[in-house]
Amino acid sequence: MICLVTIMLSACSSAESVRSDLEVARIPKSELQATAFVQLNEDKPGTPVEVREYLVPGKHTIVGYLSAYDDHSLDIEPKLLRLTEQRNDLAVRIVDVNRPEFKAVDWESPIVQELRIQSLPYFEIYDPAQEICAHGRPAYEQVAQWIQPIQ
Repeated sequence: MICLVTIMLSACSSAESVRSDLEVARIPKSELQATAFVQLNEDKPGTPVEVREYLVPGKHTIVGYLSAYDDHSLDIEPKLLRLTEQRNDLAVRIVDVNRPEFKAVDWESPIVQELRIQSLPYFEIYDPAQEICAHGRPAYEQVAQWIQPIQ
């Protein structure tokens, strides 16, 4: 039993160290919540992120999982930025799925594997109460509807 508790505690502290290694973890929470568009793992692409820590209370938060090697991801990211400039009821959080050593879409990425992503871009939408309300294809369709007017 003691071994199990020790293993669980070390796993928790390892996950914490991954999050605190990201630059975004050093930004004060109030500043993050006031920022509509944030690239969560920009400094360490491919690093898993606990996205729930970066949701914005009172707004729908779109979490976009993208790759610089995916044409649709490259096309949609600037539209998401413009969307946040036009709508103050939305926040966008971007997660780069690609690890730096991959020069194509990293389908073996821990992020892709954990979420079982089969196509990019992949979205999750959280409601203003920070509960997930859509993911996968339904979330993609909602995001497409929101960005359609700004195309």
